[in-house]
Amino acid sequence: MNTLESLQDKINSNEELDFGTVLTDTITLFKKAWLQGFLLVVLLFAVITPILLTIYIPIFSETFSQLDQGASNPLPIRSLQQLDDNYRYMIIAISFIITFFTTAFVAAFYRIIKNIDYDESFKFLDFFFFFKAKYLGKIFALASFSLLIALLNFAFEKFLPPSAAGLINAILGITSSVYTMLFVVFFAFNSHLESADFFTLSFSLGTKKWFFIFGILFVSLLMAMVGTIACFVGILFTISIVYLPCYLIYKTIFGFGELSDIDRIGSDI
Repeated sequence: MNTLESLQDKINSNEELDFGTVLTDTITLFKKAWLQGFLLVVLLFAVITPILLTIYIPIFSETFSQLDQGASNPLPIRSLQQLDDNYRYMIIAISFIITFFTTAFVAAFYRIIKNIDYDESFKFLDFFFFFKAKYLGKIFALASFSLLIALLNFAFEKFLPPSAAGLINAILGITSSVYTMLFVVFFAFNSHLESADFFTLSFSLGTKKWFFIFGILFVSLLMAMVGTIACFVGILFTISIVYLPCYLIYKTIFGFGELSDIDRIGSDI
């Protein structure tokens, strides 16, 4: 079982990562796991869609109300800057709930990916592996990071000029994207650790390999966009590829406790 110290030691060893190898392995693994990736997307849509409706139904209701009253130019969707603070707080809260469910499902997806990668058995119910009481607090802690980012975005938009707020929020979003992806993969394979350990390890690895990880995530996102060719429906099958590079990076640096040839011989005696 991994400890914080053993994982940190492997990060400090500065394992070299090859961009081409990770990219090739991503494509190879996607060919084996695309169906499970599609199921992940379906589950996320099933959970997220009702939550999003709680945001947009009031907006559409207001729009239709304006039309009934003879408004000549109703705004069907208002920008965040035009929303009152209470509504914006509701959006932040809903975003947190979405992140909570996404973290649980994606972490379970990583475990399934490992099973596929190592030709081990798995079942559909494995997607719900982390919906257990002992994991919920840790998922809550990880999702809280996205809540912090959302609150910072809100503060910047409220107190800074729109152009400055937009620039800062974009930089913050791009920078944090690497760390949020690492949070989930560390949690998926080290759920016995404390919540603070996931942040420590993610920031440690993310700082050392930020440009590499962001680069491979960006390229994988471009590959996922291929699904838009099929009238955008195909992206349901391709978008899950963006999660695979972090799994392969974790596998390369930390491994999964594979036995060496000598250990295997000894274990057969």
